[in-house]
Amino acid sequence: MLYQQGTQRIEIIVRKEGGGGSSAGVKETPTEDVGGKQTTWRTSVFGSENPKRIRRVIKTNTTHAVAVSKQVLDLGIEYWVSGLGYKNGDQALQDMTARKVERVKDVANVASSIAMGAVYGSWGGPIGSVLGMAFGAISTGVSTASKYAGRERDYNYKIFKEQNAIEYNRARAGINLTNGRLR
Repeated sequence: MLYQQGTQRIEIIVRKEGGGGSSAGVKETPTEDVGGKQTTWRTSVFGSENPKRIRRVIKTNTTHAVAVSKQVLDLGIEYWVSGLGYKNGDQALQDMTARKVERVKDVANVASSIAMGAVYGSWGGPIGSVLGMAFGAISTGVSTASKYAGRERDYNYKIFKEQNAIEYNRARAGINLTNGRLR
């Protein structure tokens, strides 16, 4: 039994002395032909010559590259936005720009999640792609909606507290028989 390192193939070579016929099922290979296939660039890059595996490797690496480049781009934009207040001395401009960028990022996250869901679901064929897109849209949509609903709730509570404080101060500053003040 010979095993050549670097291949995934194991061959059992049976040599017979003499010119007699061979037994059924036994593969006769001349000694000079033993050694297996030479590795090609495809095997060294993708780990296989199988086209399905090559497509899988390309798909996985592409999605990873897209995700990493999106993350780097997000960090760069975040750094730029955080420097606006220092550069211009205008905190309101920085806050407005940050909100606009956040809206764009939220839309991009939904689109990215749908695309990634389609790619990862494509292993299950067209139905898997559709299901992956649906699950990606649902998960990102729910988290985004939850984030904005929480912000709206916090904003409404803040406004409620401010209006109560305003009404209280108006009541204290107004003219009535109990306080006797005139402002």
